[in-house]
Amino acid sequence: MAPFIPRYSVFKSNFANNYLVYIDESGSSQYRYIRCDGTEIVSPFSKFRVEKATTSSALIHIRCCFSNKYWRRSSEGSDYIAAAADKAEEDQCNWSCTLFKPIQAGDDKTFRFQHVQLGNNVWFNRSDNDYRGCLIARYSTEESDGADLFTVINWDSLVILPKHVVFKGDNEKYLRYRGEGGDDHMEFGCDDIGSTKVANEIFYNFDGSIRVKLDENGKFWEATPNWIYPISTDTSATSATSFWPVKLGPEGDKDNIIALKNLGNDRFVRRTHYEGTVDCAAAASWATTIDKEAYLYVEEPLVSRKVYDVDFHLGDVRVYGEQIVLLASDEVNNKSDTEIKDSTLLLEYEDSRTSTYKTSTSVKTGIEMEFSASIPIIADVLDIGLSSKFSLEFGKKYAWGEEKKKTNTLSATMKVVVPPKTKVKVDLVATKGFCDVPFSYAQRDTLTNGKQITYIKDDGVYVGSNYYGFNFVVKEEKIGS
Repeated sequence: MAPFIPRYSVFKSNFANNYLVYIDESGSSQYRYIRCDGTEIVSPFSKFRVEKATTSSALIHIRCCFSNKYWRRSSEGSDYIAAAADKAEEDQCNWSCTLFKPIQAGDDKTFRFQHVQLGNNVWFNRSDNDYRGCLIARYSTEESDGADLFTVINWDSLVILPKHVVFKGDNEKYLRYRGEGGDDHMEFGCDDIGSTKVANEIFYNFDGSIRVKLDENGKFWEATPNWIYPISTDTSATSATSFWPVKLGPEGDKDNIIALKNLGNDRFVRRTHYEGTVDCAAAASWATTIDKEAYLYVEEPLVSRKVYDVDFHLGDVRVYGEQIVLLASDEVNNKSDTEIKDSTLLLEYEDSRTSTYKTSTSVKTGIEMEFSASIPIIADVLDIGLSSKFSLEFGKKYAWGEEKKKTNTLSATMKVVVPPKTKVKVDLVATKGFCDVPFSYAQRDTLTNGKQITYIKDDGVYVGSNYYGFNFVVKEEKIGS
């Protein structure tokens, strides 16, 4: 049996101390290659799905979550590794085999990965050329400097927050900076999300921990060592200014709850009362666990959000969960001795489609936005004249992760010849499938301070379902006189 590897993983090269990333540079000679030069652990290009093989419990497939492509050799004559296979391939005689064998090396997070078809381990390519850092499976021996060793990190342990946030405590008050008369405490005591003293900006460290900068004074939060003060001007990641976010919940309809552990004193930030100071943020010495006072509700200090220029990567669509379904039936009986040459059957059915647009953000802040995009669908296999394309205008009523459902009542007619003493039944069948389609987009946010920021992002995934492959199935059955 293969050693345990999280189903969603980030891989870090022990030799380069960088993350493996998918190369999405269309037209480049390294397009779809895997390269060891990533510095952002929460990048959509660093997320990979580990799937168990069906032919052996000791083997796995690795799929890039951005492109939905599996790792394999980049071509028949190459030993470079690329995320280029549309489907898993377990034929070990085929150069396009996607099987890998994880080999534990030391602790339970360090591995070598053997390309099964070649029998060679995956290495950081050390050649001094343009392909330096790309994954290569050229040697079966262990590399003395650790160029074949990789640390596996559980993607689900990472919490991805919006860039601009406010925090609300368990007392339903926003965390605000006091800042009066030299008082640097941060107090859970504000009702107004638009206050200049509540907004913060998130910065990610290399390991997935975060630093939080208060907009009001442009300084970073720091544990001193317990009270949290926004007083640091150090732009590097120190332990006192770094926090590890932990996703909590959901709680009812709220899926925006986190806790923050300070890396300096290994304590959770909580709403604290101590020596006359009330309702202020502290990584208190006793806060070794997440109690109710450590719950932080994440919101975004936005006036509006608009998403536009949605670009679906249709070459990277993933179709799954296909099943044949019966949509409608109709029949005609001919009890006479004469053939009916032109009998018309009417088949009515409900064409139901679901659409969800997701991003990598771990929390759902419920921000409604202006959003419009065409819906990608799984294409028809047989065209019988039914409408299969439509676009969706959400207007200002859509929030990331919200499922929308659209149902149309459609009908199709079919003319059949009915022999004497025969019942003819026509079934309209189709395949129902699900698809994941990655997309890029532009997002323009207007903050409560009036500032407008436009981001170009690559972390979108459209998840949809629809019917396709429509077909008429005609059956004849003899009937008595």
